[in-house]
Amino acid sequence: MPGNPYRVRWTAHALAKVEILGIDRAEIERAIIECDYVRRQNPGAAAWRINAGRLVIVYQHPDRGDRSAARVVTVWRKR
Repeated sequence: MPGNPYRVRWTAHALAKVEILGIDRAEIERAIIECDYVRRQNPGAAAWRINAGRLVIVYQHPDRGDRSAARVVTVWRKR
């Protein structure tokens, strides 16, 4: 398993979602960097998923071979 990410990149879709939902990007980035060790496999477009409180974060790590970076694919709020 690759080392934990310490940089976070964003897809255009994920950036649009956080803007629509009014979520602070720093909150998402912090969750990925601090909670990568509890990630679960995601069955969809990206490899990993984290539940961070009421947020669900789906991301790819490593990002295009860069073990230092994760790429946020999408985000949503749990009901």
